[in-house]
This record gives sequence, C-alpha cells and structure tokens, in this order.
Amino acid sequence: MNRIHAVLASAALLVGGIASSASAYVEFLHTNNTPYSSWSSYFTLENMAANTSPKAAGNIVPPVAQKDSFFTDGTFFYKITSNAEGDAGQYNNLYVRYQSLKDMNSDTGGETFAMNGYGMYYEDEVIADNATGRFFRTTRYGADSTVTVGAYAYSSFADLVNNNYFYANGIGKQNTPFDCQFWCWNGVFYRSNVTGPTGASTVTGFNVYNSSADMFNDTPSQTIDSTARYPGSMRFMAVDSSLVPVPPCVGDLNEDGVVNGADLGLLLGNWGACPQ
Repeated sequence: MNRIHAVLASAALLVGGIASSASAYVEFLHTNNTPYSSWSSYFTLENMAANTSPKAAGNIVPPVAQKDSFFTDGTFFYKITSNAEGDAGQYNNLYVRYQSLKDMNSDTGGETFAMNGYGMYYEDEVIADNATGRFFRTTRYGADSTVTVGAYAYSSFADLVNNNYFYANGIGKQNTPFDCQFWCWNGVFYRSNVTGPTGASTVTGFNVYNSSADMFNDTPSQTIDSTARYPGSMRFMAVDSSLVPVPPCVGDLNEDGVVNGADLGLLLGNWGACPQ
C-alpha cells in the first residue's frame, strides 16, 4: 500500500508541475557572508529585508573573497577582481564578464577586461543601470577610509574599463558608511544602510532611489527597515527573474526543462516493482 501511495504522489507531482511559467518580475538577491559561496533570492525588497521566503539562486564555486564584488548590466554578469596584488595590496584591476549568473557562479567562460587608469580599492563597487546603459563606480579617499565619498559616472562599459567618466560627485554629502552596498535595476537605485564598525557592521534597512541623481544626493523615495540583521559585508543585486538559475525540477524526469507527457511516459514505462 505504501508503494502505491508513493507512485500516486509521484504522478501528482508530475501533473502539478504542468503549468505555464509566471511572468517575469524583479528578484532581489544577496550572497551569504564571506567568503561568498551562495546566493539567495526574494520576490520583493520587503521580503529580503525580513528574510521572508528565500529561495536558493545558485552556489558560487569556488567561493569568492570579500575583496571582490559583483554586478549586472541586465545582459551580462560581472565580477570585480584582480590578477595580482595592487599597490600595497589595495586594488582590484580586472572586470570579468560572464554570459549568465550561472556562469559567473561557476567561473565559466568569463571574458577578462583589464582596468585602464586607476584600479578600484578592494570592495568598492560598480552600479550598472540596465535602463540607460550607464555605469557608476564608487570611490573612497583611500583604502582605509570608512566612508564612500562619491561616484564616477560612465556612458558605457568601454568607458568604465578605460575610466573615461563624464560626471563625478559626492554621495550623500560624503558621509555614507563604506559598508553600505549599492545596486540598480531598471533605473531604480538601491543602497543598504548599516550600523556598527566598518568591516563588522549590520544592515538595518534599504534605501530606494528613483534616479542616479537621487542616489548621488542621497534623496531616497523610500526606506525599508530590515529585521534580518544581515552582515554589512554581504553583496546585493536586483535582476529580472528570468536571469536567475532555476533549481532542478523534481518532476522533469528527462531533464529537458519541461514537465509534460514525456515525463509521465517515463514514469509509466518504469511502473512496477523496484529493482533489488
């Protein structure tokens, strides 16, 4: 009787999985704490702030050190890293571009671009606005600075690589704690808020900005308190849900990405007693 119940449960799982995919939406992601070895994703920023209903969005193999960072321009995914220790071991000097989040997570097929001009201090960030094609690079006074004092703006990825910025200004009156993380999706900019000492801070909430100008001026349209108590060293990202790797589907027996009659045929074709 138990075996019959198990078979019926498997068949129900197959039938339940036959459904059209939902419309794409914005998903919010964060890494685990350092070294970064996994992503978790959420349906809304509020869900992420409260750590409500997280789902796995891929493992980072091999794990990435805290000095590195990540961003996406909506088409490609990038890792900020180095191929050698910079002056006094303070700088990243490479952008590595991947075709997908999955490829970035597995460090597969990345194309490397050497930063021309100045490198970036470890843990400084790039913010890419997929709505305009613009890129922003945060900056500090120096590697030991505890605040992010401003950002440079670039018209393209090529300009970012070559450090040909068209605008530079302070962020938030030059008093934004360094551990605050920045990211963007579809013209909306986000920043984590932190409390505590640099390098050991805790996320207390998230600011939402309606434009890059609002980000530069630190004029949020909304601030969402966070009860999840994330470490300030986590990395955050927002992407279209279609760009997030889908966990393996239990009912997809032939692993073609769809649960349909072919999978049911495999189940029925193997109906009967299990091999000993």
